Amino acid sequence: MHARYADGRAAIFSDVEVELAAETLIIRRGDRTITWSYADLARADDKNGRIVIRPKKPDTGERLMFGDGYDDQLAAAAPHLMKPRAQGVEGRKTVGALVALSWSLAAIFLIGIPFAADPMARALPAKYRAQISDISWSQVDAFTVQCDDADEATQILNNLAYRIMEASNVPEREDIWITIADAGFPNAFALPDNSIIVTDDLIRMADHPDELTGVLAHEIAHIEHNHIMKNVVRQISAGIFFDVVFGGAGAGQAIAYASVNLAGLRFSRGDESDADSRGMDYLDAANISTGGIARMFDRFQEYEEEAGVGDIPSMLSSHPASRERALAAQARAREGLAPSLTDREWRIVQHACGGADAIASEAEVAD
Repeated sequence: MHARYADGRAAIFSDVEVELAAETLIIRRGDRTITWSYADLARADDKNGRIVIRPKKPDTGERLMFGDGYDDQLAAAAPHLMKPRAQGVEGRKTVGALVALSWSLAAIFLIGIPFAADPMARALPAKYRAQISDISWSQVDAFTVQCDDADEATQILNNLAYRIMEASNVPEREDIWITIADAGFPNAFALPDNSIIVTDDLIRMADHPDELTGVLAHEIAHIEHNHIMKNVVRQISAGIFFDVVFGGAGAGQAIAYASVNLAGLRFSRGDESDADSRGMDYLDAANISTGGIARMFDRFQEYEEEAGVGDIPSMLSSHPASRERALAAQARAREGLAPSLTDREWRIVQHACGGADAIASEAEVAD
């Protein structure tokens, strides 16, 4: 019997073979075998067209989706899963109670939780943070490629980031790690596990190491001030609400996955302004001029005008406008400070992910 299985750690279903034994349901996924007792299973589809089964207590997030034509076989093996109540069909009193409950939950999840997002994010158990991080990385891996030739450049950027954080005594400085990736567009963004992704196109956009350093400082500030996880909690609360109201039918899970995807990429105006200010504090403390990030903001604005809305990095699409941010950074700039990287270090960073070939190609086109 064929079915599709999701392990609860990433929003990905894979093909599996399923055997309906006498007391248990057996899932075979490659070399791995998973056994579920029928008594410990519940429906998760609310009769929405496909039968979806999940563990009941605890709900691990795992889902098993059957294709068409397996209703009779499942009914014979586990009749309790095919009863109307198991599929979310309830009486009028129950429906009325659920409607009243849904309004109460809406007030809690959609209004109360966003205001309490920061303390909730900081108190989130490590296992849930790890699961959210796994979801984020599964989505990052879908549109980026790790660069094989970037080890030395990666170490240079991480040494630079640590130097910046040490000067400002950032508590998370031992946990933050920078990865250079090939993504086909310029961007930098932080993930829930305190990783920072920097794309090769963003490196090539910078004409001076201080410009890239300013972007790194901005992302580090997002992590120190807990903006990433705070946004995850704000957004995922809607997913929790929908899962409760719709009986775990998958609507909430889909919203949760989308929330994790967007939370590290878009921030409120207040969060962006906060990260700008704190990032420039890092630069000042490390004796790095904020003139670099001012030039990068101007470059972002030029890129936005050329690329058009929808194709721009997160720092470009946030508020306030790049020109305003550039002026604020330029007002704090100091002259005569040494570059954040030596000439040799900067060349190594520029050549990461085949950057040497890209730079040479651009020079040939210019000639």
